[in-house]
Parts: sequence; C-alpha cells; structure tokens
Amino acid sequence: MSKMYNVTREVASKSLNISTRTIDRYIKSWKLSYKKIANKVLLAKEEVISLKEEFATLHQELNTEIINQSSTTGTSLANKGDMDTAIDQKIDKFFLIFKEKEKILEEKNKVIFVLQQRVSELENKIQHMIALPDYNKEKQEAIIEKQKLEEKIGQLKGMIKNEKLKNLIFIWLSLVFIIVAGFFILQG
Repeated sequence: MSKMYNVTREVASKSLNISTRTIDRYIKSWKLSYKKIANKVLLAKEEVISLKEEFATLHQELNTEIINQSSTTGTSLANKGDMDTAIDQKIDKFFLIFKEKEKILEEKNKVIFVLQQRVSELENKIQHMIALPDYNKEKQEAIIEKQKLEEKIGQLKGMIKNEKLKNLIFIWLSLVFIIVAGFFILQG
C-alpha cells in the first residue's frame, strides 16, 4: 500500500505541538518519510497520526506513573519485575527525549552565539563609521574648498600672464628706446 503524502510541515507541527524545525529533525532521522512536490515538503498522514499517538501515550504514561507512585505502596514482588522493565522502557524513552531536547538547545545556543558575534561586529563597525550627515557635510565643505582653490589658481595664472605680458611690453619698449637712443647718439 502506498502512502498518501498530503500533510505539510506546518500542519504537522501544529497538530503535534512541535516546531517545524523539530519536524525537519524527524525527517532527517527517518522517523517521518516525505515527498517534495513543487518545492513543498509533504508528509505521510499515517506517520503523523502514529507519531501523535506515540506522544499521547508518552504523556499518559507519565501521568499514570505519577499517580501510581503515590497510591501503590504495597505492591507484590511479582509485579515488581514488570514494573522494572516498564520503568526501564520509560527511562529509555525519557532519555531519548532528553537527548533530542539537548540537541535542540545546543543548536539554539550555536545560533545565539553566531548572532551575538554578528551583533558585536556590527557594533564595532558602527563605532568606527562616520555618521552619514557628518560625512556629507565634510564632503560638501571639501568640494567648496576645492572650488575656491581652483578659482585662486585661475586668478594667479591670470596674474602671471598679465605680469609676463607687462614685462614683455617693458622689454620691447626698452629695446625700442635703446635703439632710438642709439640711433640719435650715432647721428649726433
């Protein structure tokens, strides 16, 4: 008989009162089979129901054990052997549940540790960063100062050209004056 895969992870997690992450762990450990259809993970309804019944019996056994411990102080020795095996089975189940919860806690602690590292890295970056308005203000001031310096450089270049032109004119006038004076001296 083929299994009907028609229960999503979310529906299964709600019916079992566990997280989807725990459902993923059950899938990974082959406690639940699945089919992936159109990027959706679907679980077998029968397996989800049997897992739900198993959880219910675990909780029921825990409640009956607590009640039985308080009411049966004079049990016979014949029942003691059965009780020992039942207790061993329950201890094994609780040990498995404990291990699973321990793994979940370890994974969550790892995630918390990674997130704390990331937060501290981001805090360090923020401390060493310049605030954006300050950066924009400094950048604007630098651009204005650069423009002023370029204007001064342009003015100085213009003044140098004017001075060169004046010097050239004076040199030409001096040469013309010397030539005219030399001409008058030679004639006179």
